[in-house]
Amino acid sequence: MANTATERYVEESARPDSELPGLAERADIPQEYGKAYGNVLLARPVFVPENEIRAFADDLAAVFRLLVALPERCFGGDLDRYAAAIGLPPEFTEVMREGATGDPLLYARADAFHDGAGFRLLELNVGSELGGVDTAQLNRAFLADPAFGEFAARNRLGHVDTMELLAGELRRAGARVTDGEPVVALLEGPGALDEHSSVFTSIQEDLRGHGVDLLLGEVQEVVEEDDGKLSLRGRPVDVVLRYFATYQIAGDAAARAALTRVNRAHAAGRTALFTPLEGALFTSKAALGLLHRPAVRAALTDDERALVDRVLPRTWVLGADGSEDALEYARAHRAGLVLKPGMGYSADGVVIGRDVTDAEWEAALAATAHRDYVAQELVVPALEKVVDPHTGRIGEWVANWGIFVTGEGFGGAFCRALKPEDGSVITYANPGTRGTCVFTFPEEENGI
Repeated sequence: MANTATERYVEESARPDSELPGLAERADIPQEYGKAYGNVLLARPVFVPENEIRAFADDLAAVFRLLVALPERCFGGDLDRYAAAIGLPPEFTEVMREGATGDPLLYARADAFHDGAGFRLLELNVGSELGGVDTAQLNRAFLADPAFGEFAARNRLGHVDTMELLAGELRRAGARVTDGEPVVALLEGPGALDEHSSVFTSIQEDLRGHGVDLLLGEVQEVVEEDDGKLSLRGRPVDVVLRYFATYQIAGDAAARAALTRVNRAHAAGRTALFTPLEGALFTSKAALGLLHRPAVRAALTDDERALVDRVLPRTWVLGADGSEDALEYARAHRAGLVLKPGMGYSADGVVIGRDVTDAEWEAALAATAHRDYVAQELVVPALEKVVDPHTGRIGEWVANWGIFVTGEGFGGAFCRALKPEDGSVITYANPGTRGTCVFTFPEEENGI
């Protein structure tokens, strides 16, 4: 994405005597963050006009409110009909509905591409089990470097600390159950804590820097004490920071019982839950696909239709509730589409139409009969220029933007990036993927 801050940074970092190239390799980042991400950092941060990303966050909030209203507005208030329309298995819906209020908290992260004209929403991850919340540690490390600090001051760069916002949310949740600083337990699903342990210890380290005591555990480990409060390994817990997901609970009797304990303690005001699983009802990519369905669009206002068209690439619901017309369209337009599971994680099951043969595409489409899938219009992202710190050459990278949004608006951002020649799916499972932080700059100050 071309902008003045990026152009200046690339120009200055390409100079032979520049102190900017390779900053990510030199940055004095915190120990646990370094263990988690130190080997996969991009050589530079990325930059975005502040007004643009804040406006996109406002659009994301509006999309979230629209999604939450869909069951009432388009399905007669019947949540089961809505769930069937997005392909949710009944056992998933049952788990998501336990403890639901009908008014889920807005705490989400969009995955988005920038196509050169604006951000386009690929998916909206609603709930507290979000990666990237600790990225402001990298922002701070960059700013501590004298060369970058001078560049940042000159260009009036800024950033939003997502972890600071999360700490505030946890304190607000904890205020229901304690007058002091809350003891928070991050709970993963059964057997999953060790899989991403470095990520969680980085979050723990960052939250500690914001004054929040964070315990790490798995949901089945929590015990309900005689007074109704939860404890983890003997420590009373004021707030549960949920990192377990629906698929980890459904079908696991011990996890299901543990979720009931968590929801019961939350309802009794003994241990607060941040956030309940009801937000997952609106995180499926198929929920976004409904916004393009003719019957749903007919129920939207002109402003709402304009919002959907501005933010969201055309998306078709496939699978059990998808129409034959949608499937035929997908069959005929392979090169311009991406096939995605509605409830997929970490790009699992994603098929890029232009990267496969007709036969492979047909096989992928056949699989949609047995699982919730969407076909989404392919977004061609603008490229980010990055100076290679070892060769001095300028390369081009595709950036996937992780943009946080809360009830207060824009909640910070980070990027994962990949060279086009290293593949089309940007995920840390792809060894070519690199991550970095985001700085904003004032448009009017940079002549844009």
